[in-house]
Amino acid sequence: METMNRLGKPINLLAVIAIATTGMNTPAMAGTDIASSEENVQLAQASLVGQCRAAKQQIPIFRESNSTSETLRLISVNDEVILADTSVGADGLIRISGPVTGYVHAINLKPCGGNTESPAIKDLCRQVIRPSQGLVIRRQPNPTAAQVGGIPYQGRITLTSNPPTNKTVNNRNWVEIALPAKGWVSNGLVTQAESNLSNCR
Repeated sequence: METMNRLGKPINLLAVIAIATTGMNTPAMAGTDIASSEENVQLAQASLVGQCRAAKQQIPIFRESNSTSETLRLISVNDEVILADTSVGADGLIRISGPVTGYVHAINLKPCGGNTESPAIKDLCRQVIRPSQGLVIRRQPNPTAAQVGGIPYQGRITLTSNPPTNKTVNNRNWVEIALPAKGWVSNGLVTQAESNLSNCR
């Protein structure tokens, strides 16, 4: 059963916020959940995904969320990684998107020189500014392609490149993204000047 604090908020959300504000200097709760409300999920995503962390010591990057899986590479003290998830798994590992996609032990990470978002990642960050219902992430740049996710209004995405990888299909501009899911989002109609995305503030 999920424990509630005196304000009626799930305790496990507090654990996620603690991780974001302390730079993961303390062990995360095993099997940490994100609270189910959409507002709390957005808060957690905004506070971790795309953030920069540095290694406290030499640590391995694992292929899977399991410390017995293949080691992709070792990173040295103060080498930086980019977080790609909003929670730490039961085994204490968190997913990263850079320098390679994999998993590292969260307890071995610290903030990156006082700035939790690297300049490179900030350049790739975009915010949904229209429409009010948010955007659908599709597998291909086509309105009939399979849906692989979605981003709420004012939610953030991470581009695959800067300048963005663009395609025009069916009178619509499409942009390729890496997070929160790999795919394509519509950046507006060719016949309209307005864009659906803006630089992150």
